[in-house]
Amino acid sequence: MKIEGNKIGIRKFQTDDIAPFHMAVKESVEHLHEFMPWCHPEYSIQESKLWVESRGPAWDSGQDYSFIVYSTKDHELLGGVDINQINSSHKVGNIGYWVRKKSLRLGVATEAVSLISGFGFGSLELNRLEIVMLPNNVASRKVAEKSGAKYEGVLQKRLLVRGEALDACMYSLVKHA
Repeated sequence: MKIEGNKIGIRKFQTDDIAPFHMAVKESVEHLHEFMPWCHPEYSIQESKLWVESRGPAWDSGQDYSFIVYSTKDHELLGGVDINQINSSHKVGNIGYWVRKKSLRLGVATEAVSLISGFGFGSLELNRLEIVMLPNNVASRKVAEKSGAKYEGVLQKRLLVRGEALDACMYSLVKHA
């Protein structure tokens, strides 16, 4: 599956994404590690391999739809975006996203959220998509706002980060009839 926008596209992970994914993560440790503990200084090619290889089964389970974010100009890997934590009874999912360091502040994450939202509301028939982040993740909050997500407030002890329950900001996008 592939969905293209103006500057970027999103597509399902492929085996040949392992090395480019690893390079993008390693480049991005400095700005991601605080908010995404999986992205750490010792992040290995083996971790990338396990992640990429797990995306197909996760997709097949109907609980996690992960996409590579790439440039439509040269197909360079720019980051990742997914819909996860799906509650099919209530037609709700969670959007997660990250962008590699050299692609920050170029509108990549905002466009990725737009593309995956279309997938979530269209293909997955969800009614609500949530974006949850730590309150001090200013960049992620700006992406949510630029994507048109509505700020709903701070949820107490909503995220578990490095074993600690922390408050989180909740934003949402809803399907319009």
